[in-house]
Order: sequence, then structure tokens, then C-alpha cells
Amino acid sequence: MKSLNRQIGYLGINVIIKKDDIPQYIKIGYRNYNLEKWKQTVANANDAHGQFFAKEGVIGYTEEEKGVSHANTILHEILHAIIYQWNIELGEKEEEHLVSALSNGLTTVLVDNPNLIDYIKNKIKEG
Repeated sequence: MKSLNRQIGYLGINVIIKKDDIPQYIKIGYRNYNLEKWKQTVANANDAHGQFFAKEGVIGYTEEEKGVSHANTILHEILHAIIYQWNIELGEKEEEHLVSALSNGLTTVLVDNPNLIDYIKNKIKEG
């Protein structure tokens, strides 16, 4: 599949994707974070659908999760990475609460307004 390069410059996020596939990595700030599928056994052991590993530069996600739930998980882990990259100091409980609220809220807005993401992408292309 042909790879596409997308950049959201003002956020410092750069994404390399294959058409109709999950990105190989997401650039957040100065660093690329690999997106890695987990087997369900790994997800069960971690009691999570996804996890952000700052030191390793990895966002892990379950391969069985699909649709809106999967999109929410990826957004959730990206928000953890943003908090880490921009050195936002929160306690573990506070961070998880904030990230969950924002990822759930953003996912709901995007599901309820399906044309919004295209509008935002067009505005980003304008520069």
C-alpha cells in the first residue's frame, strides 16, 4: 500500500500511515512513537486496551479491539504521550482521569459530528 505523510504542525504531531491502515508510528513533539499490536493475552495481563510506554517510545493496543472503542483507545494513549512530551505534571490518578475524560469527550464529539474531522483536516491543509 502507498504510504501517506500527514502533519499537524502546530501540535508537533506527524503521522505516517498506509491507506486504510493504522499508522506505523506517530510523531508527538520531537519523538516518534511506534504503534504496536498486542495479543489479547498481553492486554489481559496489563488489564488495558492500550498503554503508553514513554521510555520505549511505544503505544501498544489490542488487536481485537475495533471501531469506536479502538479509536478512543488510540486517542487516550496519544493524550498520555502529549502530557509526557509537554511535561505536564499531574499525579497518576489525575492524569488518568483527565485523559479518560478528554478521550471520551473527543471520541463522542467525533462520532456525533462525522464531518468535523474532514473540516479540521481541510483547515490544517490551509496552513
